[in-house]
Amino acid sequence: MSAGPAQDVTVTGGSGGTTARLDDMRAGADVLSARAEEFEAVLVTLARAEADATVLALAASPVTGAALEVACARFFARSAGAGLRIRGIASALRGCADAYESADALIAASFALVLDTAANVAGHMVRAVVFHPVTMLVVGSAAVQGLVVGTGVVHVWNAAKDAGVLEHIEQVTGIDVDEVAEHGAEAVLGVLADGAVWVVQGAGEHSELTGAAMEHVLPGFVAGFLGVPPGLVFTPADWGAIPRDSQTLTGFVLAGLSPFGFFGDQSLLPDPQHRPPVDVREVDDGDGHGRPGGASAGHAHAPGSVRALWERQWAQSRGRDNGRVRVEQIEGADGRRRHIVYVPATTQNTLRAGQETTDHTTNLETASGRRSAQHEVVRTAIEEAGVEPEDEVMLVGYSQGGLVAASLLADEEFRQRVNVTTVFTVGSPVSDFAPPDGVDMLSIEHEQDLVPDLDGARNADTADWATLTVDLDEAEQREALAGKGWSQERIDAAFDGPVYAHGGELYDNTLTGLEESGHPELAQWQERNSRFFDGPLGSTHSFEGTRP
Repeated sequence: MSAGPAQDVTVTGGSGGTTARLDDMRAGADVLSARAEEFEAVLVTLARAEADATVLALAASPVTGAALEVACARFFARSAGAGLRIRGIASALRGCADAYESADALIAASFALVLDTAANVAGHMVRAVVFHPVTMLVVGSAAVQGLVVGTGVVHVWNAAKDAGVLEHIEQVTGIDVDEVAEHGAEAVLGVLADGAVWVVQGAGEHSELTGAAMEHVLPGFVAGFLGVPPGLVFTPADWGAIPRDSQTLTGFVLAGLSPFGFFGDQSLLPDPQHRPPVDVREVDDGDGHGRPGGASAGHAHAPGSVRALWERQWAQSRGRDNGRVRVEQIEGADGRRRHIVYVPATTQNTLRAGQETTDHTTNLETASGRRSAQHEVVRTAIEEAGVEPEDEVMLVGYSQGGLVAASLLADEEFRQRVNVTTVFTVGSPVSDFAPPDGVDMLSIEHEQDLVPDLDGARNADTADWATLTVDLDEAEQREALAGKGWSQERIDAAFDGPVYAHGGELYDNTLTGLEESGHPELAQWQERNSRFFDGPLGSTHSFEGTRP
C-alpha cells in the first residue's frame, strides 16, 4: 500500500463540532442545576436542625448561643447566595447556547432572504426583457439574418471548393485553406472546452460561492423567470411546484427535460409512493461470493479498517458498466449478526435513462428527493440477503452511492424495516439528508470536489455527523499517484479533467493519508463502530439492478 499525501483537514460536526459543544454546555448547565438543587436541599435540612430548640440548649451560655445564631445566619445567607449563583451560571450557559443558535439561524435566514429575493427580481427582469415585443423582434431578426448569412457563407465556401478556388490558392501560396479552417474551428472549440473546465474547477474550489448559487441564486432566478412573485418563494408549502432550493430545482430539471427523452418519464409533482420499476438479480463476484460461508480468503473477514472499507466500496463500481450492491454479513463476537451494505457510485455518464441503474437519472431522482431505481435495488438486496429488522446495518457509499444511502434514511418506511446505525460516505452531496438520531455518520470530501457542493450546502454540524473536508495539495497528490506507478501523461490527464478532485484514485490517496496519520476523528469513528470492523463473514451477496 502506497503512502498517502500530507493533508490539510477541516472537521465539521462530530464530537468536536459546534453542536456537540453547545450540547456539552447545556449538559453542564443541567449538572449545575442539579447540584444547586442538592445543595439547597442540604441547606433546608441544616436550617431545620439549627432551628431545633435542643440544639440551642447545648450552648454553654446565652452569649455563646447568640454568637452561634449569628454565625448560622451568616452561613445560611452566604450559602443561599451560592445556590443562586450556581443557578445563574447554569442559566447563562443555556442562554449562550440558545443565543448562538438563534443568531446563527437568523444570519442564515437573512442571507437566504437577500439572495433569494435578489435572484428572483433578476429573473423577473430578464423575463421582461426576453419576452418584450421589441426584444423578440430584434432577436428574431438577428436570428434570421444570422441564418441567412451562415447559409450564404456555406454556399460560397462549397462553390469555391467545387470551382477549385481553394486548390488554386494552395498551389499559389502553399496554404491549405481547408486545413486552416479546420484548425481554426478546433482552436475555437478548444478554447470553449478549456473555459468550461476552468469554470467547473473554479466552482469546486470556491465551494461557498457554488453552494450559495446552487441553493439560492439559481432557484430564485428560475422562479422569477417563471413569474413566481418573491413572496411565494418563502411560503411554508408549495407541493414542490416552486423552485426554492437545489432539491426542488433538480425536480424542475427532471420534469423539464423528460419530454425531450432525458431522464425517463418524469412529472413535476411525483407520487411520493411511486417506486420505479427495476429488475434485481443476484450476481456472482467470481470469488465464491453469494453463498453462505463462501467468501474468498481475501474477503473472509470484516474490513478491519476504514481504508479497507473504502476499497470494498470502490470495487462495486470501479471499471463496471453497472454498479453492484454488496451485502456482507459479519458474525460478531457477541453472537449478533451485523451487515455492511455497499452502495455503488455512478458508472454511466448518460442523461438518458437506460438499463443500468447507476446513471445520472438515478443521481437527479435521488437528489430531488424522489425514489430512484437504485433505491429499489438496495431495498431488494437487503431483503434478499436475509437482513433481519433487529440486525445492525452500516451503509457505505461513494458519490452516488453515498447520496442513495443517506437519502434512504429519510424514508421512514425504510428505517422501520432496516436498523441502520452507521453510515460512511465519500465525495457525496448529502447535505439534504442529515442522519436521524442514533445514526453515527462520517463523510469524507475534497475541498476542490464540485460533486459534494451540488446540493448547495455544507453538511450539518451535529454531534452524530462528522465531515472531514480535505484541501488537496496537487503536488503531493501527483507524487502519490506516481508512487502507484502512474505515468506522467496519465497523471496530467487526470488533473486536466473538470472534476478531477472527485476521482476515486485521489480519494484513495486521501483515505490512505488519513489512516496512516491516525486522524483522530477517523480513528474515533472506527473505534465507536468497531463491531463492524472485526469478525468473520458469514455470507456475502452482490446484486445488480436493471430497468426493464
